[in-house]
Amino acid sequence: MKRFLILFLAFFAVKNSAAQDPNWYLNTFNYQYSMTFIAFLNVNGKTLSATTDKVVAFVNGEVRGVANVTYVASANKYVAYLSVYANNSGETINFKMYDSATENVLTVDKTQNFMIDGHLGGIFQSYSIASPALKNQAVLNSFSFSNVTPVSQTINNQKINVVVPYGTDVTNLLAEFSVSSGANFFVESVQQVSSTSAQNFTNTVLYKLLSEDETVLIEYDVTVSLENTALAQPNITLSSVVNSMVKTAPILVNMATNIAILNFAEDVFLVENAIVSSIEKVNDLLYTIKIVPIQQGVFSIEIPENAVFNLQELGNLASNKVMLSYDLVSPYLLSIKRKNPVNEITTLDVLEFNVVFSEAVENVFSNDFETVANARHTLVKVNETNYTLKIENVNNFIGVISLRIKPTNTIQDKAGNLLRNTVVNVYQN
Repeated sequence: MKRFLILFLAFFAVKNSAAQDPNWYLNTFNYQYSMTFIAFLNVNGKTLSATTDKVVAFVNGEVRGVANVTYVASANKYVAYLSVYANNSGETINFKMYDSATENVLTVDKTQNFMIDGHLGGIFQSYSIASPALKNQAVLNSFSFSNVTPVSQTINNQKINVVVPYGTDVTNLLAEFSVSSGANFFVESVQQVSSTSAQNFTNTVLYKLLSEDETVLIEYDVTVSLENTALAQPNITLSSVVNSMVKTAPILVNMATNIAILNFAEDVFLVENAIVSSIEKVNDLLYTIKIVPIQQGVFSIEIPENAVFNLQELGNLASNKVMLSYDLVSPYLLSIKRKNPVNEITTLDVLEFNVVFSEAVENVFSNDFETVANARHTLVKVNETNYTLKIENVNNFIGVISLRIKPTNTIQDKAGNLLRNTVVNVYQN
C-alpha cells in the first residue's frame, strides 16, 4: 500500500508539472555569439497567438534561446523574436513549442544550423516553426476579375496583363484567383480574398504569393488596361428595373453602353404602345430612361442598329428588346364549382372544388377560404389561374355548406392588382 501511494504521488507530480508553463532557463553570458529569428509558431495548422505561447531552441539538449509570441499590429500578425546563442558556428539547433491553450509541449521536426550573427525571417515572410510541417508550394492556378470578361489576358514571367472592355471601372476591380493549397495572396502585406478584395488598377498592382510555410514568395505585377476604343462599336443593353407586369407609370429602364455615345435623344428609341418621356444621364456609360405606356397591354422599347454613334462615328449594334405588360385591371374570381354533381347528396367527409380566377394570380393560400366551422382546407395549385380546394371533416355537418374567399385576402395578379370580388358556392348536405 505504501509503494502504491508513492507511485501515485510520483505520477501526479509528473503530470502536474507537464501541465504548467515550462520554466526554460538560459544564461546568455555563457556564450560568445548569437543568431536571431523572426518566426511564427503553428500547431496543427493554427498559428499560436497567445502571449503565453513560447518557442525554445536547444543545442545538444541545452536551452539556447526562449521567446514568447507577440502581436505586430502593423502587419496583423503574431510572431516570436527568438535569439539563439552558441560558441561555435554550425551547431545544430532543435526547436520545441509550448501551446498554452492545451498546455502541451511539442517537439518540432525541423533543425537549423547556427550562423554567427545570422538572421532568418521577417515580419511579412517569417521563419516557420510548425508541428506538423507546413506546405512549401506557391502556385497561381488562375487569375481573373469578377463580372468582367477580358478582351485578352497573358501571364508571363510573373507579369499578368489584362485588357478589359472600354468603360470598365478599373478603380474597383474584384480579383478572382485560385492558388495552391495553404498559399495566400497579399497586396502590401494585406491578405487578399478571392472575389472579395477590391483593388485600384489604374496603375500596376504588385501581388505577393506566399507559401503556407512562408519559405516561397513569388511576386506578380498585374497590369490592367482598357481596350482600344477606336474600333469599338457602341454595344447597348437595356434592362427593366421593375417586373414584367406593371400597373404604375412612368416605367424606369436602364440603358448601359460600353463606350461614350453621341446624338442621344428620344427619337433613337423604337417603342411600341409607349412613349419616351425623359432621359437622364447618370454618366458616359449609363442612362435612365422613363417610358409611359399608352394603353393596357404589352409595350416595348429597343434601339435599332446605327441609331447612335461613338466619337469615331461608328454606329451602335442593335440593342436587346425590353417587353413589359401594362395591367390596370384587377383579377376576379370566375367560379368556384364542386367537382362532383351539385344535386348529389353525399355522406363523404371530403368535398373537392375547382377555383378559377380571371388571370394568373399569386398569394393564394388555403386559409383565404371560409366555410363551415372545424373544416380543414387543402389547396393545390393546378396552374396560374386554377386551384383545387379540398374541404375535409364535414361528414357530421347537417345543413347548407357555403364556401367563399375571405374579403381580407391578399390575392393579386402579377402586376400587384388586388382581387376585386368573391363568389359564394352553396352545397346542400
